[in-house]
Amino acid sequence: MGAATRRSVGRDAVAFAAVVGFTVSVYASIVNVFPFLEVARPALLSAAIGFGALMLGRVSGGLPLTIDGVRGVALLGLCVWTALSPRWSIRPEVSARSALELVKLAGIYLTILNVVTSRKRLAILSGAAVIASLAPSLGTIDHWRNEIDLVEGFRAAWEGVYEDPNHLAMSLVAIVPVAAVFALHSPSILMRVLGALAAGTGVTAIILTHSRGGALGLALALTLWALSGTKKMRSLAAAIAVVAAVAIYAPSSFWTRTESISSFERDLSAQGRIWAWEVASAINKDRPIAGVGAGAFQFAWATYAPRVAREMPLVAHNIFLAVLGELGLVGFGLLMLFVGSALSGAAAAWKDPVAGGLARALSAGLAGYLLCDMLSGYVLSAHFFLLVAMSASCERLIGQADQAPKARRAQKACRNAGGSQSG
Repeated sequence: MGAATRRSVGRDAVAFAAVVGFTVSVYASIVNVFPFLEVARPALLSAAIGFGALMLGRVSGGLPLTIDGVRGVALLGLCVWTALSPRWSIRPEVSARSALELVKLAGIYLTILNVVTSRKRLAILSGAAVIASLAPSLGTIDHWRNEIDLVEGFRAAWEGVYEDPNHLAMSLVAIVPVAAVFALHSPSILMRVLGALAAGTGVTAIILTHSRGGALGLALALTLWALSGTKKMRSLAAAIAVVAAVAIYAPSSFWTRTESISSFERDLSAQGRIWAWEVASAINKDRPIAGVGAGAFQFAWATYAPRVAREMPLVAHNIFLAVLGELGLVGFGLLMLFVGSALSGAAAAWKDPVAGGLARALSAGLAGYLLCDMLSGYVLSAHFFLLVAMSASCERLIGQADQAPKARRAQKACRNAGGSQSG
């Protein structure tokens, strides 16, 4: 191995360590655990270090840099389209800020895709997310127990981005199946314990948020994870145990709010979503190709909302309709290609002996998260791009188990050949 290549590998390791730091910073909302870190902006700092180390290492070592095929092209296309949107946006300054934020998130996505090159690294990254999720889960339970900052008087939340119960619930929905995999299959006793703790506290926190989208997303994630596994009975038993625990221990207020899905016309929160979807539809009819500009959905509300709702501007409450309204059919198509390719790539790895277990859990968690996001509408979310990147990484690991023995045989042959030449 040449000196340049060794430096590249070393910088690649730095980039991966930074990615792990980014994951912990995002999922634990680390500045709320350790407030003194806020000045350092750990999520942004770790993302910048990761991307910088990756680019420096690849350039100096002459190693290839993947843009992740169709997914990467779709993401880069979305970045370009978003960057162009200030030209036609009803709020150009807002669209410019949104474009910059998307570029940052695309950078961390591509960093993850380039450095998560083995099952071990995927497991480390997934384990970091599982452990970090304990902070919002335990924090939410503590807030509910002590009646701290309850939303609407009964919905538990936590700090930072997790002050929104829906954002909190959907972020934990994505982690519960991954935590279950560690609890059931990790060779480490410690990770089994932490996985079980993260899964249990995660489900508890989701219930205490009283998020209807969280309840639906959790049901989808657990069902998909259980049915996609090779050991279906074991996975189904774990999923059934979770459902039974929810049925027995969930407070009556959880069931009361969840049952209100069937009577949405009398629920202001649910009705607000209907109005938001009507706004997205009206924008699409008026500006089908380009939309109103990135981040400008709320500013278009007064123009496109039903008359009864024009005084209460809301977000789109659906990630796909938000992009349809803000970036038109072009942005919508690029987002669908990006997300759909990540899910299909992870599904392709379901039966792989190396990546299969994590691929099933990550794709199930992402599917549950997306269902929640179809009722919430968070587009520029670090959680979203992190989860898509982790799911997409699974596809690149397919077949590694078969390649490893070949690589060892090739290395042995090289050593033997070197020995023969020396003799």
